[in-house]
Amino acid sequence: MVKIDLVRRPTLISPRHLLRYVFFTEAQVDQASKILNEIVQSNGMVPDKEWERFVLTSRGLYVKVMRKLRDAGIVEKRMGEYRIAKEFSGSLEKIARYWSDVVDSFGQGDRAIAF
Repeated sequence: MVKIDLVRRPTLISPRHLLRYVFFTEAQVDQASKILNEIVQSNGMVPDKEWERFVLTSRGLYVKVMRKLRDAGIVEKRMGEYRIAKEFSGSLEKIARYWSDVVDSFGQGDRAIAF
């Protein structure tokens, strides 16, 4: 008998796998990887005037992915340079605490929770 494993969440084997939690398509994951790898390979900062280095397939995809990376706190633009940011981890901690509070509240009988 063949065993089939169903994976509902990506496994965090490498930093690239983390991007699958943030982006919806593999094209977006590839674009985000390109941006982050360019920053890492450039000693942690890329001047904003060199934004074309980040483009993988199209400017539109780059703009969409960069906006999400910045909104999530994974990348920041400081003093005209793109850098990897640390705010993402703080955001995830806040989300985890909030979700725990929601689950605890539900467990204590609160049925007024609405999404």
